Amino acid sequence: PARKRPREVGDWVARARKYTPPMQDADNFGKRWWVWWVDINPASRTKERPMKREPNTSWQSLDLYGQNGFLNILMCLKWWRDAMEASSPDWEEAVDDVTWVLQQITV
Repeated sequence: PARKRPREVGDWVARARKYTPPMQDADNFGKRWWVWWVDINPASRTKERPMKREPNTSWQSLDLYGQNGFLNILMCLKWWRDAMEASSPDWEEAVDDVTWVLQQITV
């Protein structure tokens, strides 16, 4: 999963999570986040947006290992939003999709 992960995640982890990555371009970060999110989701959800929402999906591809696991995804959403003056439709779609996935995983 790290191969398409935004580089800011690696910077954050390398600094023991006591670091907020500088965000020069929220739109660019959002695009990179979506590439990663689509890549780590199950293939059945498709590799483009909007992503399919089918119940009873295997979520094994999102069983992210390491100290931070799913926290990396949530931190990216926070950094992305903090870098914007106002919420964007892309960010809202991302939050909505991550929320849906978390609801499915916990069912």
